[in-house]
Amino acid sequence: MVRPAPFMGLQRAADELGVHYQTAYGWVRQGVLPARKSGRSYQVSEADVRELNARRAAGLPPRQEVRVRDWDAQAEMLYSAIASGEEGRARSRLQRLAAGVPFIDLCQRVITPALSRIGEDWATGAVTVAAEHRASEICERLIGSLSERQPSGRPRGVAVTGTPAGERHGLPALMAAGCLREDRWHVHHLGSDLPPGEVGRLAREVGARLVVLSSATAETARRASAQAAELARENPGLRVLAGRPGDTLYQLVQSARQARQG
Repeated sequence: MVRPAPFMGLQRAADELGVHYQTAYGWVRQGVLPARKSGRSYQVSEADVRELNARRAAGLPPRQEVRVRDWDAQAEMLYSAIASGEEGRARSRLQRLAAGVPFIDLCQRVITPALSRIGEDWATGAVTVAAEHRASEICERLIGSLSERQPSGRPRGVAVTGTPAGERHGLPALMAAGCLREDRWHVHHLGSDLPPGEVGRLAREVGARLVVLSSATAETARRASAQAAELARENPGLRVLAGRPGDTLYQLVQSARQARQG
């Protein structure tokens, strides 16, 4: 069962966002900030406030005319489909959402929570290793199909995405690649478990300005940090970001933009 998200009043939400109450109220009316009516006032989830803050910090446009009223329910439905191996149902669900929801929101608010719950189920023995792998493979195929489209507009630059050597969980890197593409980066995605020397060689060949190494565990995050320092040292002018478990995709987009400007 999906845990309910904590809620706050609209005035507190406005304070958290650093805007006037009327601005926050306008965002609720426009569908930018999802809210539920409680008597004569509005209640806003803490997660939605954090997400809007992150999008604004990253320079991303707010979501207009949001039709998703319950993100937790969407994540729960995806979880149910991938846990039972129903790839067709999972695909249908995500494709309907993708028609009106940015790819980064699909990954951060639907796919990631569903996969996290699968991981928790595996850790407690509620699902088998095979079922966990099946769910991951389903999501990998769906993410790949949803992130193929390159938006129009001048590219921000060339980026390379992958994982540090020894990291075999490729889904975080695949989502990073899709989110950077959506933000108009030309991305060369390398998959998982590549030596840093090979990553650096390809980055030089394609003229990349940015490398992102994604990790799924604390151990490989430390490895990513060391390899990022090695890549930056051996490739002057190349900016290397080492992702850690718990980092959001909104933070990635923001950091990539800052790296481009640096």
